[in-house]
Amino acid sequence: MPLHTTRPPRSAGYTPASDSAPPLPTRVGPLAASERLAFVDALRGVAILGVLVAYTMWNLGSPPPETWTSAERAVDTVLSILVDAKFLTMFAFLFGVGTAQHWRRVESHGWDPTAVHVRRMLFLLAVGILHAALLRNGDILANYAILGLLLLVARRWPARRIVGAAVVLAMVPYAVELALRAAHWRLAQRPVAVPDVSWRHYWADNLAWLRYWYVTSPWLSWPRILAVMLVGVLADRARFLTRLAADRRLALRTLAVALPAAIASRAAVALLPAWWGPGHASAARDIVLNQTYWISAWSLTATYVAAFALLLRRPAWSARLAWLRAVGRMAFTNYLLQAVLVVPACLALGLFDAVTPTRGVLLALGVASVEIPLSVWWLRRFRYGPVEWLWRRATYGARF
Repeated sequence: MPLHTTRPPRSAGYTPASDSAPPLPTRVGPLAASERLAFVDALRGVAILGVLVAYTMWNLGSPPPETWTSAERAVDTVLSILVDAKFLTMFAFLFGVGTAQHWRRVESHGWDPTAVHVRRMLFLLAVGILHAALLRNGDILANYAILGLLLLVARRWPARRIVGAAVVLAMVPYAVELALRAAHWRLAQRPVAVPDVSWRHYWADNLAWLRYWYVTSPWLSWPRILAVMLVGVLADRARFLTRLAADRRLALRTLAVALPAAIASRAAVALLPAWWGPGHASAARDIVLNQTYWISAWSLTATYVAAFALLLRRPAWSARLAWLRAVGRMAFTNYLLQAVLVVPACLALGLFDAVTPTRGVLLALGVASVEIPLSVWWLRRFRYGPVEWLWRRATYGARF
């Protein structure tokens, strides 16, 4: 009998490995290029450029609206409808999708994803804290790292429990606001603008705003962001984005539901205050109006995702928008690069608290004109963006 077909006889202390022992864990590393979904990379590129527009439009300080021209008011109105909260929602959703995908991949190699996930989030947290303290008090990286650690609790939850948790989390900010009103409390006082904007005063002002956000946001915005991330976890379980990219009918059905919902809810946001009339404000009406706004934001985000899936099904458009995939694959680097470029420019040109809507658009175009060609150029020469490479090195603890 050939040697390789022999095996020891069964005995009281022996059980064949092929019968009962789990497979040995295999080496796990970053997603290979062949495993990446081009649609998701491009969608992440859309999200990061949308976040850029929101940053330059509404996070740098602007003169009083009564000093704007009619064209600036029109720009602000249009971008408020199309951009504000939509791309941060998309980014949070994609973070949930990516986190669940990462868990699934690590598990498929025979490992418990907990330790790898914690290392991944701790690196994100460290970078986010530095980014927030030095450049951008509205940083989302540290927030996402903290919420990403909380996501671990839901890793093995059934879908019904995740849906219930997402609904409860979306309502938490309203419960907090009602409690604060009843107690006549305020979580924190908004910082006063610093007229002398130099690097030293900028950092002091930045830290003041950072303290304000970390007192208020965990109660008033983080629960809603975590709810969107949980929806992303469910979407990955259903392979929703993979199916959306491949199934035209699914994309059309999603669009047919999301677009009318976005239009109707946005119209309600505009019409409800006038219908109620002045002098009839109440906590209940504030909650209804605010939640209607968020329904409009979530619905328009879903509209963008479905419409983009349909657009990329066309080979010509997929080729034309290939640069978006590069921007998305370097989303971490590009997010940091936004403040690296914007903050020195605003300090040098005296733009803080002087960014009108048209200046905000021009700033976004200027940053995008650097990030887009840089992303394409870099990924022609390297497998990962520079910060993405560091993140993967910190996560997997070895060269890959």
